[in-house]
Amino acid sequence: VFENIKKYVLGIAMCLNMLALSLIFTKSRKEINQYRKLLVIFLISGIFFALLHLVLQPTCLIRENAFITFGTGWITDMRFIAVYFGVASMSFLILAMHFVYRAVVLTSKTYAIVQITTQRIVEIILILILELIVWTILCAMFLNYRNEYEPTLARLSSDLEGFPTSNHEGRLLMFLGTVDGKLNLPPFLAILSMILLCGVSLVLIIWSSVTILRVLNDKQHRSSTWRKYNYQLFVALYLQFLGPLILLYIPCITYLLLPFVPGNSLSAPPWILSLFYSIYPIVDPLVMIIFIRDYRRGLYNMLRRAVFLRGED
Repeated sequence: VFENIKKYVLGIAMCLNMLALSLIFTKSRKEINQYRKLLVIFLISGIFFALLHLVLQPTCLIRENAFITFGTGWITDMRFIAVYFGVASMSFLILAMHFVYRAVVLTSKTYAIVQITTQRIVEIILILILELIVWTILCAMFLNYRNEYEPTLARLSSDLEGFPTSNHEGRLLMFLGTVDGKLNLPPFLAILSMILLCGVSLVLIIWSSVTILRVLNDKQHRSSTWRKYNYQLFVALYLQFLGPLILLYIPCITYLLLPFVPGNSLSAPPWILSLFYSIYPIVDPLVMIIFIRDYRRGLYNMLRRAVFLRGED
């Protein structure tokens, strides 16, 4: 039943992302013609993440000192699951770019639109690909199955539905927090590196947020209409930030760190993290549509026109 619910949720996510893309291209006012390029990149990454989730259908769990992830979908290779986690990591960096761009625009002396040229877009994409590669390598090299894990794995996975019975090296993304009572250092250092990458994005987001709010709270800056519209963009952006923070990063980092806690006896249900990751692609387009007035009005007009035309028939 849960697998069917997850597929419906991902289907809704795909539809909402496509709808948001349509509204961005047709209903954006000229003041955000450049900013919408970043919105498009964010939505496309969300669509790609949802597709990967549907194809891989990953199950992620922690039991005692073990972190285990395996795919139950059409593709079960652990290297693709590593790519999946890498794609998830990009959302934070994309959001950091959003915040920095808004801060740069609002702090410019003329409040002029800052151009995002084709060259700049290529640079952004290359930076995102670089982070994707780094995360994928860290996952594939340091969170991989090792023969010494087998006794613990056999004990912890005996009741897991759909758990692979063979080719653990090719299918499992996993690690033990401790081996023979000692800290398992390679995965621990890899996870710290991942957290550090997220931390850089978080620092940029906090700095940009403070800068944006300082400008918007200064009544000497432009008209109240201008401030109100930019508040809308800021609120929408902040809610987009909370989506991956709550549904992706906090649960994922918790799952990754708990196996290193001595005496940890917490065992999370296999479906819970997968559920969070299924819901995540819905949040961003929904926030854009609801909290940015141009897109909200655009959707309302589309629905009204559709009802009117149906009434004529």
